[in-house]
Amino acid sequence: MRNRAFDAGLIPVRRLTRPTVSVGNLTLGGTGKTPFVIYLSGLFEEMGYKTAILTRGYGRRKSGKTIILKQGENRGLPASLLGDEPALIRRRLSESWLGISSDRFCAAHSIERQIKQLEQTNQVVFVLDDGFQHRGIHRDLDIVMIDRTNPPDDDSLFPLRTLREPASELRRAHVVVINGSVPSDDGGIKNIGNDALIDRLRKYAPQAEYFNCLQSIKDVLPFPLWLDSKPSHNLRESPGTVFLTAAIGNPQRFKRDIQNMGFEVRGCTFFKDHAGIGEKGWKMCVESARKAKAEAIIITEKDAVKITRPPDFPLLVAVQNTELSETVRFREMLARIFIGFLPLVRRKRAWLQGAHGDGDEGI
Repeated sequence: MRNRAFDAGLIPVRRLTRPTVSVGNLTLGGTGKTPFVIYLSGLFEEMGYKTAILTRGYGRRKSGKTIILKQGENRGLPASLLGDEPALIRRRLSESWLGISSDRFCAAHSIERQIKQLEQTNQVVFVLDDGFQHRGIHRDLDIVMIDRTNPPDDDSLFPLRTLREPASELRRAHVVVINGSVPSDDGGIKNIGNDALIDRLRKYAPQAEYFNCLQSIKDVLPFPLWLDSKPSHNLRESPGTVFLTAAIGNPQRFKRDIQNMGFEVRGCTFFKDHAGIGEKGWKMCVESARKAKAEAIIITEKDAVKITRPPDFPLLVAVQNTELSETVRFREMLARIFIGFLPLVRRKRAWLQGAHGDGDEGI
């Protein structure tokens, strides 16, 4: 009923003064939205834009407070005040604006006021983190993430399973990004071929453009090294036996990725998504890891940003990487949508380069 009210114009939709992209999903979590927001913002940076990330900051203390962090600004606020995902975004995107608020339009308006006096302000792109259901803000591009192992038409509405809204609402998506590797011949996990999955999704969103991405673990770092942001040292071969601890939306994918790196997983303790692992929780995990004779505990970056006092046990952090298929086509799509927001001199240069056959490089 809410969606139909928006469709009919009964609920107003407010428009920001700068281009706006939403990255969201249909489920309660675990599709890789936040890592893709980080990837997308990096892509915009390469194209000459600055990004302003708008996020709710789920699970933080004082959830009603609006927090605005400028480019390069780091007040040292803990994840308990920012939220675990905003804290991770800030760590990976220190040169982006970050607005954390339950009222994301209010946060965006505050950012717009602050950048009004800056030069080339029309180069700022707003990115809504987990924004597919946040329909009160107009978006120029709606990106929906799909977990390949859990297609929405195989899912059911919450509380029976994990859907936030029916699979038919995928109709609103401009872009669908399917996250996960194409199935191998061993049939070890529930999976279907790429073309077959896209054909199924096109029944709901025939007008959308489809892309594939793979989010995998590129490094496993000792917690102190990760904390200091020093150059990475891959530890794929040592230690060999590990225990997994995480409070994320899709812990089984985390376990699968660690196993694919060659680690022997001796046990796992998984908490509810966004949960803070307190002193008692860590004590339980360490006892379980020692009992399983694991050499170290591996956690995700989303868990690492919440740690104020690490446990007395070897702790490693899995650093995730996102790779998008057909990056050139994706960049061309972004350029088509956002070229109208570029400064006039850059639009003219892009047009001239395109007229000579090398417009992709210019854009």
